[in-house]
Amino acid sequence: MRLPVLLWCVLGFAALSGCQDDNDSTPALRNTKWMLVQVESTPIAVSSYSESFRSYVQFSENDVITGLGPCNSFEGKFSTGRSNQLFISKLATTKVNCAALSLETLFLEALPRTAGYELSGQELRLYDASNVLRPLVILRAQQ
Repeated sequence: MRLPVLLWCVLGFAALSGCQDDNDSTPALRNTKWMLVQVESTPIAVSSYSESFRSYVQFSENDVITGLGPCNSFEGKFSTGRSNQLFISKLATTKVNCAALSLETLFLEALPRTAGYELSGQELRLYDASNVLRPLVILRAQQ
């Protein structure tokens, strides 16, 4: 009689532990707000003209990319392919000047050069076609 009770307890515990949220899981490329962490070799502490808003990228279900650079908001198109291919095109931005304009130029010029991506933990890394060892842009999922 003890064995069936013990078996049910073990099975119940296993089933309930499978229902817990997995905070360590990798977020999806789409519908995640990706916060800017690094552009090429430049790490970003506060990446926009205001500490109230941080630079980010978001990929939607309908293949539209939106975001906020260090100075301006932007929108464009993207497509994905086999083996983590990612292509970003037709970017349009607002035209506001700010102190971080050179950083914004670096960021917005890196996006259309993207040819692939890697999701690792909470990070999204964008790579160009020629250099898969050093990412163009590193982003982190918003918590």
